[in-house]
Amino acid sequence: MTTCLSNESSLRTFLKYNRWAILWGLFIIVLTSLPGKTLPKLPAFLDLLHPDKIVHLFIFGVYAYLQIRGFKSQPEFPVISRHAVLITMVIGVFLGAGTELLQLFLIPMRTGSVFDFIANVAGCFAGWLFATHIKLKT
Repeated sequence: MTTCLSNESSLRTFLKYNRWAILWGLFIIVLTSLPGKTLPKLPAFLDLLHPDKIVHLFIFGVYAYLQIRGFKSQPEFPVISRHAVLITMVIGVFLGAGTELLQLFLIPMRTGSVFDFIANVAGCFAGWLFATHIKLKT
């Protein structure tokens, strides 16, 4: 019985440190699952700048930053803390690929794109660079 309570406590602590990354990941899934009609139309001149790639870079950068911060800060699972960057990058690649495949096959009026996937992964690396630049406390 004690181990069950201990595991529950560990999970609660882990979620406390990672709640923002989990919520942001869910936000990414919801945002990328919206049908194409519901997205705002940008002025034609902005299309030349490919703002959608900047959005992908930003949302995945924020995700990676939050996840690395959460993984490194949580005290319950030292292996996750030690390998926070690697685990975050693997999750980020799968999340980025998953959202593009979801758009390609299941979301009306949306298309999955290899270039969007590359922007997603680049965002994860940007989040990692930002997280290491501000020197997270562990």
